[in-house]
Amino acid sequence: MVCGKGGTGKTVVSILLAKVLSEGYRVYIVDSDESNILLPRLLGVKPPKPLIDYIGGKRDEAELESRELDIASMLSRAESGVRLRVLPDEYISYSRDGVGLTVIGKVREYGEGCACPFNILTRILLRNLVLDNDEKVIVDTDAGIEHIGRGIEEAVDGIIALIDPTAESIEIAALLRDVSLSLGKRFWVLANKVDGRVKDILVEKAEEAGLRIDGFIRFDEEIIESCLLGEELRSDSALEDIKSIAYHLKLIE
Repeated sequence: MVCGKGGTGKTVVSILLAKVLSEGYRVYIVDSDESNILLPRLLGVKPPKPLIDYIGGKRDEAELESRELDIASMLSRAESGVRLRVLPDEYISYSRDGVGLTVIGKVREYGEGCACPFNILTRILLRNLVLDNDEKVIVDTDAGIEHIGRGIEEAVDGIIALIDPTAESIEIAALLRDVSLSLGKRFWVLANKVDGRVKDILVEKAEEAGLRIDGFIRFDEEIIESCLLGEELRSDSALEDIKSIAYHLKLIE
C-alpha cells in the first residue's frame, strides 16, 4: 500500500513504482482512492469499469461486510481465490509497460453517501487475492487514514508511507508506522518532492517523530507538467530515484 497525506504524490509514486517493477514482474495497480480520477490518464490507459459495478453496484456497508464470501467467490470467477488477470476485460486496463489497472470505485454524484463501501470492497479484494511468484500488486490509497478504520492494512504485505515537506505528512506517517508494527507488516517511509535544504529538515523532523526515511524522491518538473496537463506521466529524476529505492529495499530481486 502507498499511503499518506493528500498531495504527497501517492498516485504518481504508485505508477512509477509499477513501471520499475514491471521490468521483472507482472504488476497490477489497485486504485482504491474514491476521489482522484487522474490515475488512468497518467498511466496512459482507458479507465476500466469500477469493480463496484462488477458486484452489482454500491451497497450498504453492512450488507457488503456480511456478503464477503459471496463477493470473493464472484470476483474469483470459479478459480481458487481472486486473480486480477482473470477479471473481465472491461474491469482491467493494461499500459504499454504491461501494468494492469483495476479501479474500486469513485464518489461522483451529489448525495450518494460516503466512500465506506469502496474501502470494504478493497479489503475483501485484497484479503482474498492470490498472486503467482511473478506478480506484484500496488495499492494506491485514498488521502489520509480512513483505510486504517476499515482495516485494509491487514490484507497487504507492506506499507509505504509517503511524506512531503509538511509536518502533517510526518504525523500521518508516524501513525501508519504504529499500525504497521501492531500488524507485523513491512514498513517504509519515502520522502517525495525533496530539493535543497528541505532534505535536512525532513530528516530532522522525521527523526523527532521516531521515523527513518528509507528513500528520497527529487522534485521533478516533468511530473508536475504531466499532472497539470492530465497526460501520460513523464518523469526524469523521480523515476531514477524510485528505481534505486526499489533495489535498495529489495522490492526487486
